[in-house]
Amino acid sequence: MTPGTKLPSRARPAGARALRLLWAISVLLPLAGLGTMAAQAWQATVEAAEERVSRTAEMLREQALRAFEAQEIAIAAVESRVVGMSWEEIRASRPLHDFLQTLDAVTPSAGGVTLVDPSGRFAASSTTGFPTPPIDVAGRDYVAAHPPGSGMREAPTIGKVVTSRTVGVLIFPMARPRRRDDGLADGGVVVATLWPHYFQAFYRSILEAPGDTVTLFRLDGAVLAAVPAPADPETAALPAEAAPLLRQLRRGPGLLLHGPSPIDGQPRLLALRRIPGHDVGVAYGLSLSALRLDWQRQMLFPVLGALAAMLVLGTATWWAERAARLRAAAEARSRTAERQATMGLLAGGLAHDFGNITQSVMAAAVLLAKYADNPARVRQVAGHLGRHAERATALSRRMLDTTRRNGLGSQAEGPVELASALRELAQLLDSTLGAGIRVRCEVTGPLLAAPSLDRAELETAVINLAANARDAMPRGGTITITAAQFAVPPRPADAPDLPAGVYIRLSLRDEGEGMPPAALARLGEPFFTTKPEGQGTGLGLAMVAAFVRGSGGALAAESVLGRGTIIHLILPAG
Repeated sequence: MTPGTKLPSRARPAGARALRLLWAISVLLPLAGLGTMAAQAWQATVEAAEERVSRTAEMLREQALRAFEAQEIAIAAVESRVVGMSWEEIRASRPLHDFLQTLDAVTPSAGGVTLVDPSGRFAASSTTGFPTPPIDVAGRDYVAAHPPGSGMREAPTIGKVVTSRTVGVLIFPMARPRRRDDGLADGGVVVATLWPHYFQAFYRSILEAPGDTVTLFRLDGAVLAAVPAPADPETAALPAEAAPLLRQLRRGPGLLLHGPSPIDGQPRLLALRRIPGHDVGVAYGLSLSALRLDWQRQMLFPVLGALAAMLVLGTATWWAERAARLRAAAEARSRTAERQATMGLLAGGLAHDFGNITQSVMAAAVLLAKYADNPARVRQVAGHLGRHAERATALSRRMLDTTRRNGLGSQAEGPVELASALRELAQLLDSTLGAGIRVRCEVTGPLLAAPSLDRAELETAVINLAANARDAMPRGGTITITAAQFAVPPRPADAPDLPAGVYIRLSLRDEGEGMPPAALARLGEPFFTTKPEGQGTGLGLAMVAAFVRGSGGALAAESVLGRGTIIHLILPAG
């Protein structure tokens, strides 16, 4: 060709198409990877939030059940105390009045214990002086629910929130009718009242975000306690839109909902649980705005990685285009065909290399986002990316699979796998027990418990023990969970109450103040607590002990003053 001759008309479009392909690769591949990663990160964020919210709802259910059981015990104690007494004798008994005040003092969640006679008037009460004035409460719903001659109900009646006529604060009652000799109600009731503010104080302490909500409610819609508190607690009720939700809760133990909450209409992740043995439920509503903020924080490093990939690929494409133009100008007259082949080869090679670079950058972005606070792990990932670029895609897939796992999932029928269950529960506790408290799990698997062991009750027991350990460490510290299998020979000298067999010793150790031998000997005894007055019911460890014994195991403890306490749950192995 002579100087100034133009490229053949078909040569230029071929090279242009190759460069356009490179530009498309430099933009579309990172965007496609980022879009996929964003969807996967959102799914993982939602699944993790579902697990947290479900566990929090279980904790709320347990807290309410504990408070209700304490009141039922108080009612049973009063019923036993007044057996054979007439209502006149009840009114005239100073020892009974003193007994009610003592019972009230040892139950921190209670607002008083009262005997109401068949006319609807106070006969004896821990909230008044002696003799008790005949305060008329005949119009209260919990009194009207038990007329003379009515049958005895298995569950106590939970009344609406009212203002106490003796102490002037908000309460809601739990009432059981007094039985006649023929087994029917005599028209009077034994009432133990609870304070809504007792529940609200606990609810505020566990909120994940300021916009979250907690609601304790009857299954007819009446609100008993809530955070944020209702404007008029005595008339507060769930909206009519929540009626189908309440019907579903009557038929099952719990629900998990996404979207506008039937309780307040706000977009939430809502977990509901029914309180066993009572027509009462509790709901935890996680604000979806907080969930989106969490997701956006997770996406920070992937977005930066995608931008970096686009910059790298765009720069490389620009250099490739510049090199192609220079080559084309130098060889335009004599090597047009060769130039076309070279450009095609260059485009294919660059596309392949760019694909590898994109996969490597995206995989590194996932790992850097996950381990951003761990410099050692970040350096390790960077080293792997430099030495083994071809392994980046597989590493990314493994990390995404780990992110997608549910954590504390539903337990299939068969032996309970304790190792993974305890590790996942430790992660939950580590993030919920408060500042200064770390939870460490030193359990390796597999470690199978007996199929008869109820996993939900086991987790509740561990949460109870962890809460006690936290309270024993007011200045913070570490809670360590361990578990190991061991065999009990026939008639062992150190465990005569356990039959021979294979067991698992699940231990929870704190770094608290420890307990003296006298307190250690009473561990698990109902109503016994080492906490200051008004800060414990003494029922938490009693319920743990009952669960362990019901599972065919035993409860043991070690403690040294100033060096902490270790609680052992001996459970049958699978």
